[in-house]
Amino acid sequence: MISTVVRTVSLVVLTGLLGAVAPADVGASASQTAPALGTASSEYVALGDSYAAGYGLGDPTGEPTAACGQSADDYPHRVAETLGLDLTDVTCAGATTDDVLTARQHDVAPQIGAVGDDTGVVTITIGGNDSGLFGTATSCFAFSANGPVVSGQQAADCRSGFTDGGDDAVLDRVHDTVATGVARTVRAVHRAAPRALVVVVGYLAIFPDAAHTPSGGCFRPAVGAEVAQGRFPSNAFPFTDADVPYLHHVQRELDDVTRDVVESNGAEYVSVLDDSLAHTPCARQGAYVHGVELSASSSLDRIDLVPSSLHPNEAGAAVMADAAVDGIREAARAAAASTPPSPGAEPSGPLDGVPPALVWPLALGVVVALALVVVFLAARRRRAIGRRERPGSASPDHDR
Repeated sequence: MISTVVRTVSLVVLTGLLGAVAPADVGASASQTAPALGTASSEYVALGDSYAAGYGLGDPTGEPTAACGQSADDYPHRVAETLGLDLTDVTCAGATTDDVLTARQHDVAPQIGAVGDDTGVVTITIGGNDSGLFGTATSCFAFSANGPVVSGQQAADCRSGFTDGGDDAVLDRVHDTVATGVARTVRAVHRAAPRALVVVVGYLAIFPDAAHTPSGGCFRPAVGAEVAQGRFPSNAFPFTDADVPYLHHVQRELDDVTRDVVESNGAEYVSVLDDSLAHTPCARQGAYVHGVELSASSSLDRIDLVPSSLHPNEAGAAVMADAAVDGIREAARAAAASTPPSPGAEPSGPLDGVPPALVWPLALGVVVALALVVVFLAARRRRAIGRRERPGSASPDHDR
């Protein structure tokens, strides 16, 4: 009976002590740390172009160089704050997959150099510049909903200019240049950081689909009567009725091709296209992407595109951050489900998860508690024997 009681009390004491110091359920909190994600480390590297860099958002970081236009409000900074990760953000406006892998953009080393064996998480947003989508969009600014475009193509719209002769130069780049470049990028990241969670985040919709296009179209001119004073409309959408569906189709192909390439190369892809179709610059309210705005020199001899044009606003950066966080968590779940136990690994013990500094104090506490139990039970047994030896004493209890 004594041995049974000792074992029972020992279990209760050990359970109570361990329960008092057990780590909190990290997954239930707003912040999720690297150990909870199951990553090799909390080091997080962000790669990509202007959509990742938060071009035009303000609060510049000056990283990796001021010419990159990177913002502290970009989605990688938001992800790092949410998940408690240590961020190295090398995103840069204008980047292509070559700039990630081999080229020295603005005389800065290729972005892939920031990724290494100790990297636990990598996010990537890339391919838009490889496809020429953004350059194409700016060349499609038009004077009216029916054209012509202002780029000197002498065409009523971009669709007819880019599809002349039966081929589509923009879609050809999507299926060739983008597919090849994104595949090379994902594989290079896997090689540089074999234990990292790799998540590719797509682009917010710039051009709506038919279901989210108003009956009167989207056209809003970028040049108004105030041009003589060097002022321009602040939320223009100067695309013809023919080019809006065409450019939406290009974005859809870019999203689909990127997804196929990313997933076939063992990384997680997060699309934000469908969830942002109701929030393009065509929508006058609730947009996730800035409309077009021009600026001019005082002499009006130079007209430039304001950096934020056709790039995520604060709401858009937040949407991309939320999508990236979901993608990282999904990648972590998939990695955990596909990773078998290490050969020869010891089975989990009752002290697993207890900080090393607390192991010996806990063990000492258990020993002291057991010693006190043994002393108490021994004293009780001596009293019982004494009562049995006194004349007229009642029959003692027997151990059962």
